[in-house]
Amino acid sequence: MPTRKKKSRNNGDTQLDEGSVSGGFKPVAVERGKKFAAYDKNGKLIILGYNRRIVQEYADAQSKIRSE
Repeated sequence: MPTRKKKSRNNGDTQLDEGSVSGGFKPVAVERGKKFAAYDKNGKLIILGYNRRIVQEYADAQSKIRSE
């Protein structure tokens, strides 16, 4: 008897609305459920985490490092 192949779940495009994040020169922190995400001025993800303060501090530090 042949074994059946299980189909994987289709989660869709999980990054569907991340491209629409617009920011100035400061990184932008956005809440996504229980997590916080920080994006740079081009909309690229910098960090993802559970604590907004830590995410924002890390993103600010990275923006200073990347701008130099």
